[in-house]
Amino acid sequence: MSCIDFDQVKQDFDLDGFIVIKGYLSKDDTAEMRQHLDYYLEHAGALHHKDYPTGSHKGLNQHDTWFHDYLEEGPHIPLMKHLIEDDLAPDNVTWNDKPKGMDRTFPHFDALGTYRMPPSGISLWIAMDNIDRNNGCLCYEKGSHRKDYPMAYPIPNYDESNGNAVLVEVSPGDAVIHSAMTVHWSMVQVDFRPRNSLVYVYWGARSE
Repeated sequence: MSCIDFDQVKQDFDLDGFIVIKGYLSKDDTAEMRQHLDYYLEHAGALHHKDYPTGSHKGLNQHDTWFHDYLEEGPHIPLMKHLIEDDLAPDNVTWNDKPKGMDRTFPHFDALGTYRMPPSGISLWIAMDNIDRNNGCLCYEKGSHRKDYPMAYPIPNYDESNGNAVLVEVSPGDAVIHSAMTVHWSMVQVDFRPRNSLVYVYWGARSE
């Protein structure tokens, strides 16, 4: 994080609504985070509910002190405060995967249904696996955080092939920081390799 030009990154974030940070975590830090995730999934977070595959679980920070501390005090905090020009109100840590049988994530923005005003928020999404167009990588619409989309999931009649859509392929330890108002979704999977990720979610402290 120390080598990031905060002001340049903020220009990109204000323009696009998200930034991609390749190599956000070192190899050792990625392995440490993955170790804590694997332990959590084995001992605390159920991978399956009855006969239905589970690929998302919120609130890791409520049951694991390591995730709680990273959410509250992680090295990303100063940058994210700079990006939204506000203090942060930590919300939760979420694990995501897309096992076979689960729907992909459809176009949406994170502030949907929050009833917070202003709808200020920001998330740090970190890849734990290689995630590409074949196993369901994320897509973002540049500049969508400045648009007025319906409060609905999925966004009705949304054109995923619009000229501002960006496909984000990542390796373990890569990260995306996005605004709570930025439209994003995942690609249809044709290869069901693991695509584990962790999301650290915050609201702007001035949002009520």
